[in-house]
Amino acid sequence: MKHDIRFVAIGVSIALACLAQPAAARTCEAPPALTSIDPPGFYQDASGYAEAIKPLHAFIAQVNKAADERDLDCVMDLLAGWARGSALLTIGANYQGDFERSWAGTDFALALLRFPATSIKADHRFQQIKPWLIRIAEETCDADRINHLGNNLVYWAGLDLMSIGTLTDRGDLVDAGIARARQGIRDIGPHGELERELKRGERALHYHNFALTPLVFCAELASRRNIDLYAENNGAIHRLAAVIVRAVKDERSFGALTQVPQQLFPWTFQGDLAWMEPYYARFHSPDLTAILRARRPLNNPRLGGNVTASWGAPLPD
Repeated sequence: MKHDIRFVAIGVSIALACLAQPAAARTCEAPPALTSIDPPGFYQDASGYAEAIKPLHAFIAQVNKAADERDLDCVMDLLAGWARGSALLTIGANYQGDFERSWAGTDFALALLRFPATSIKADHRFQQIKPWLIRIAEETCDADRINHLGNNLVYWAGLDLMSIGTLTDRGDLVDAGIARARQGIRDIGPHGELERELKRGERALHYHNFALTPLVFCAELASRRNIDLYAENNGAIHRLAAVIVRAVKDERSFGALTQVPQQLFPWTFQGDLAWMEPYYARFHSPDLTAILRARRPLNNPRLGGNVTASWGAPLPD
């Protein structure tokens, strides 16, 4: 119970960073670039993590708010400010920094991808932002502390590479991201299970959902190159999606994969269900309509803000 309370506190602090920013954050003036990122591990030191990550989460919230308001000029100002400061390019001793940089790079790229490509590339500030995001992607690609894991963090790294590669027209980054996504798709078993995530014990359901998110968004970006990741491994993404949909409707259904009682974070079946927006827009699964209707808009600080606005499709009356 103590652990759950601490994690809820982290979730609340993240939400407050998104919703109750100081006056300066409501302008387009970027805060000083966070050049070094070295939070302690999320599970190793929950309170230390929450404190150390505040500046990054506040900046992400600022970028996403501007994207939600369709204010490209503001998004460009913010990201160019951090690009000039070479933000996030120094990682400390703690492995968590690699994860946070990967997620931040993904969010920044997806926030920009909400706008027309011609508008982005015609903006002089993009010439500062582009090489900086490419550096983030390259550092993620080479991050041994991610690459050796073989779990959801590799899939998230794949989305970092694909989103930045798509934004910057770097086919090599997109290809490297697809390779990581394909690793995740191969990991999905015949019943939609992920063996590495089942080892999470009471958090297995949360991490099955968390792992699905980058795979769906990678599949969406891959479709722009006429690559159908949804079909690979006999429709593996669909199998994993079905596991999560059943669990949202009845958490007891996850007992078919593990008998360990499951504990969810407050955001597991809220913002972390953001993958349902592009998935529904493509497949129009009737199983998702009630779930989405009850939760919209779905916001996610790793996916560019309001995912419903950027990826969602109208629901039937």
